[in-house]
Amino acid sequence: MGVESLEKLKLGDMNIFVGKNDNGKSTILKALNAFFNDKFIFHDVYKNTPDGEVTEITVRFKSDNNINSLALDNEGYICLTKKFSINNTGKLKKDKFYTCLDFEYETIRNSWGVKEADLNNILTSLSIEFSRSGRGVTNLSKIEKLQEHTGEYPKLLVQHIDDEYSKNLAKQYPGLTFPGYYLFDAEQNLNIGATEFQNQFKPIVTNSLQSNTELTSQIEANVQNDLELEFDIIANLMKKNVPNLEKIKPDISYKWDGLVKFGLNLKFSGEDHEIPITHKGTGFKRLLMVAYFEYLSQKETAGLQIFGIEEPETYLHPELQYELLNSILEISDYSQFLVTTHSPVFAGATQKNNIVVVKKEEGKSTYNTYNNNNDILDEVINELGIRPNFNLINENYRKIIFVEGKGDCLFWECAISKLTDYVNNDILFIPCGGEQVEFFVNASLCQKLHRRFIFILDSDKGAVDFAAKLENKRELKTKIEDMGGEFEILRKREIENYYHRDAIIRIIGESITIPDDFIIEDYSDIKEEIKSKILSQNRTNFKAKNNMSIFNEMTREEWCSVGFQLEDGDTDLISIVNNIIS
Repeated sequence: MGVESLEKLKLGDMNIFVGKNDNGKSTILKALNAFFNDKFIFHDVYKNTPDGEVTEITVRFKSDNNINSLALDNEGYICLTKKFSINNTGKLKKDKFYTCLDFEYETIRNSWGVKEADLNNILTSLSIEFSRSGRGVTNLSKIEKLQEHTGEYPKLLVQHIDDEYSKNLAKQYPGLTFPGYYLFDAEQNLNIGATEFQNQFKPIVTNSLQSNTELTSQIEANVQNDLELEFDIIANLMKKNVPNLEKIKPDISYKWDGLVKFGLNLKFSGEDHEIPITHKGTGFKRLLMVAYFEYLSQKETAGLQIFGIEEPETYLHPELQYELLNSILEISDYSQFLVTTHSPVFAGATQKNNIVVVKKEEGKSTYNTYNNNNDILDEVINELGIRPNFNLINENYRKIIFVEGKGDCLFWECAISKLTDYVNNDILFIPCGGEQVEFFVNASLCQKLHRRFIFILDSDKGAVDFAAKLENKRELKTKIEDMGGEFEILRKREIENYYHRDAIIRIIGESITIPDDFIIEDYSDIKEEIKSKILSQNRTNFKAKNNMSIFNEMTREEWCSVGFQLEDGDTDLISIVNNIIS
């Protein structure tokens, strides 16, 4: 039956929808596709919709621009609504509206949704003196003058047809852009030939054609000459019956950019032949999909982007799931993601209040968020049927260490080998970060087995959302200690802040110059520093994140020097390694 009604579902940068099959996880993603891209068909109508009612989708945005209050709803949001209906012939009808906190009096409403002449009439009806044109005179200045003279007028929430509203907003606030929405559904085989994919690269094709006008002009001239020669023969044959016919001249039109359509062939190191991407597995295409999303979000012409992905874990090995997740998380710093999943890897990839548990009750989908962390964890664990890592039962592993990701496992294994002579054969590193529900399943098993464990977390100091992460760490520390575990936290931002500059120089060699202003500070974003100051010089396979070649290259002395100095004379790395070993 689907969604009968859903109100005020709040979304963050990274949003995870979990639930059993056919509960309605994908419905939200497809509803947004209907809103942004008008992808709405007959079967999208809720089956119990009474006659005369329409399918309505409302999206509200909080803008960084200082938007005039008459353009916003009662909570200061841009509020847009699309209403879809399908007539008896199956034709789609779409109407667009905006909602704002407007005047009670109908004659002066909708100042943001009318043309300039109508706005002038509103001001005239109130006997407000105003300039119709001139320097600084805009629709916005006229609306502000309207507000000055109506400050005491009562207001109420009103919905208007969006005939001019969106255009007026874009005109008055040039920096305001509405997001683009891209949906990658679970059944989709990334179609390189699809119009949406090809259109993203049309500017490149157009620019190339414009820079080759001499060549295309020559081709056009050759085609013209060849056709004229052939039609001269035809004209001579026609003269038998049409004596006064002098010439038949072909009139040719060219649309060069329409001729260009491309596929993708892949060349791998160590292989002699290229492979069409159509011959690669669906899992590989999903990795291309994320790289494509990253391309869209980083384009200079790109506005805000929202990406909907259904079940990104499908067809992927668990290790690749972590790699894919890391890529998505990096992109989510400047784009918004909505992800449906059955995977605990992805289910724990966000703040708890951005997890939505989708259930179906009496045929209707419900979307549940929880204020209590324990409630949401229990629900997610139950919905996904998460099972613990049964290596925990293996008594050969006497030391259980939980870390955030696979890269952290490798980092600490390297730290132990570089900083000590300890032979690591009894330490089990489990990558399931503090935001991941999988951790709590494994920690609960440790508690039942009376096994001690340590949890190691990045400090995240310097991150944009550090305050929120710090509060989560406090809650996590209390929870871990209540379960009998220990909590360790790096003093620097993340493991990349422990790179040694000299090791990077030795790995890169002389092909790339390391600029003097590339300094590895305790709380800076080293990944971005590497991208902007090193990788920007040249195309290279050098990794900015989780680069184990750097850590393996570092000497014991360099490992000692990169640690954060503690009051007792040790570094944070040495202190944590000693705690692990003991």
